[in-house]
Amino acid sequence: MMKLKNSILPMLLGLFGIAFFAACSPDKPENEKGNKLHEDPTKSVFTLTEGKLRSGTAFGSMPKESDFVPTGNVQKIIWEVVKGENFKTGDGGQTKFVVKNTKKHPDVVYSLRIDYYNAKGEPMNYQFFDNEQDKIHQHFFTADSLYTQQGKVGNNEKTNLILSYTYGDTDPWSQEMGTNGVSWIGKDNPIGFKGYFRFHKAQKFDLNIRLMHARVSKYSRRNHALSPFYAPSPGQLSEDAWDLSMRFPITVSRQ
Repeated sequence: MMKLKNSILPMLLGLFGIAFFAACSPDKPENEKGNKLHEDPTKSVFTLTEGKLRSGTAFGSMPKESDFVPTGNVQKIIWEVVKGENFKTGDGGQTKFVVKNTKKHPDVVYSLRIDYYNAKGEPMNYQFFDNEQDKIHQHFFTADSLYTQQGKVGNNEKTNLILSYTYGDTDPWSQEMGTNGVSWIGKDNPIGFKGYFRFHKAQKFDLNIRLMHARVSKYSRRNHALSPFYAPSPGQLSEDAWDLSMRFPITVSRQ
């Protein structure tokens, strides 16, 4: 009888342990590539507004919407999914942005707003914020295909030497700073639906806009750091998904 008890006890403990760990262990991580918890946009609208910052506000201090003063010139590029093809420039917008350089216009700043729409034509930016989606999404902005004065294409200059960008996102995303209950998240939780550009010198290049969908988190596992707007980490490039990748020409005027 004693031998029977001794043999049953380890079995019971083992079964209890399996049940305990099964109950307490976290669910398997979501396959973000197969279960994204948001629709795929079929239309993208990029609205670029020329303006300046209010007196006393420095671009390097990461300006907010309340710091930006529009000066009138608004440009818009519309990208739509064409049946059987990828995104293409749609009707009702331009094919490129023409901007001023800060060498001749040191006060000029551009606001860029991105709006996504689903197949029904409904706004869907909120889908990248709800259900903790804001913690795994971030837009990146890089300069590609730089055109020299001789018309040749090169990629020798780093993006942060060609342009500056600062994230201007808010929570809730659709509200402006200054409204009750609205907080600025551009520094600690950058997504890129709202932001500000400066273009440093006269030249032509393609602006590549990519929306990263992180497998786990957009924050570094090692130190919780974020990647700068122009440089996703090697791990993000190799491991994470990319919901969208679009590019269009930028002409930085000499005038």
